[in-house]
Amino acid sequence: MTTKTSKKEKVSMPYLVAVDIGFGELKRISSEFPEAVAIPSAIVPGAKPTGNKLIDHETIKDESLIVTTSEGTFFVGEHAMKIPTSVSKRTQIRDRANDPMSRVLFQTGIALGVPHESGEYDVAVVTGLPNEDFDLTVKEKLEEFLNNSFEVEFHLSANHSIKKKINITSVDIIRQPEGSVTYNQFEFDPEQFLVPSDDAKTIVGIIDFGHFTTDFALFQDGVIIEDATTNGSTIGVTDVYNKLKHKLRIKFDEMGYEFRASDSDLDKAIRSSKVYYMGEEHDVKEEVEASAKEVAATIAKAVLDAWGNETNRLELIIISGGGSHVFSKYIEAEFEARNKQGFQVLDAPQFSNVLGFYMYGCISLSDTFAEDKVYTEYVNTVFGGEA
Repeated sequence: MTTKTSKKEKVSMPYLVAVDIGFGELKRISSEFPEAVAIPSAIVPGAKPTGNKLIDHETIKDESLIVTTSEGTFFVGEHAMKIPTSVSKRTQIRDRANDPMSRVLFQTGIALGVPHESGEYDVAVVTGLPNEDFDLTVKEKLEEFLNNSFEVEFHLSANHSIKKKINITSVDIIRQPEGSVTYNQFEFDPEQFLVPSDDAKTIVGIIDFGHFTTDFALFQDGVIIEDATTNGSTIGVTDVYNKLKHKLRIKFDEMGYEFRASDSDLDKAIRSSKVYYMGEEHDVKEEVEASAKEVAATIAKAVLDAWGNETNRLELIIISGGGSHVFSKYIEAEFEARNKQGFQVLDAPQFSNVLGFYMYGCISLSDTFAEDKVYTEYVNTVFGGEA
C-alpha cells in the first residue's frame, strides 16, 4: 500500500517515474526525462565490458544497456535483441515479482528515469497490471517487491559505470486500461488542478492491446466500473507472433529453407511486413495479415460477448496499447460485421497507458504535496501545463 505523508511535513519531492513493463516493450516517462520512451522488454544474461573499444560510452544509451542488479549482469533492450541465442529474450511469466527477468526490467526502467549520474535518488513509482492479474496476489507481491530500495549499475565501458541507488517513497499500481482512460478523460489545469478533457464522456469502453494480453473494461466518469462480467483480459500480440512463426516456417520450407523466426524477425515482420533471410528481404505481408486477422476475431468475440448490447450504448469506445497498429483495422471489420459502433484510436496509443500512469502519479502525489508544487514539479515538466 502506498504510504502517504502529511502535507504539513516538510519532505523533499521525489522523482516521479511511470513504467509500463509490457511483455513486448518497456515504456517509461519521468519528471527527469519527460519524453515517453520504449525499448524491447528483452533481457539475456550478459557480462561487464572488458577492453572492447566498441563499448565505450560517456553516458547511458538505451540501445547499449548493460546492467548489474542483485540478480546479476544482463544485456537489456535493443542490446539483448542483438545477442544471438535460441532462448526467448522476453518473459511470459505473469507473476512479475517472482520472475527474475521482470525484476531486472522493473528496476532498470525505474533507474533510467532518474539523472544519469551516480548517486542516491528518492523515487515515486506508478505502474500497471493486466485486468486478470490485478485482483490476484500478483499485485500484492509486485507491490511488496517494488517498495524495496535497490541499486542498478549501468556499465558504459571497462572502466566506467554509473551506479544508482533508488529509494522508493511510494508505489501505485493500477489496471492497465485505467492508464489510457485517465489520459483520455482528464487534463491538468493550473487553477483547478484536474478537470475533464474535451474528449471526456460519461460512459466509455476501452480495448487495450498488449503484447501478452488484451484488456477491456467499461468506465463511468473516468472511473472503472467494477464488474467482472464486463471487464476482462484475452489474448494479445503474442498469439499473432505464434501464428506468424508457424506460417513463416511453412512459407520458407516451401522455398527450400529451414527457417526459425527469432523475436527480432517477428518484430520486423509485424512492423514492416518484411523478413531478412539468406541475404535478402522477403515480403511476408500476407502471413502477417492472416495471423492478425485470426487473432482479432478471437479478441472481438471476447469483448463483444462481455459487453453485449451495451456496446452500442457506450458514448465512446477507445483503442489503446502497443498492439493497436496490429489489430485496429481487423477489429473494426469485426465490429462492423456484428453491427457494432466504431471506435477511436488514441493518439500515441503505444504510450497512452504510461502517460496515464504518470498522470495518476501526479494526482497521487497531490495527497502529499501542495497542488501548486505538484503542478510545477511534475505536471509542467511533462505536459507543459496541460495534458
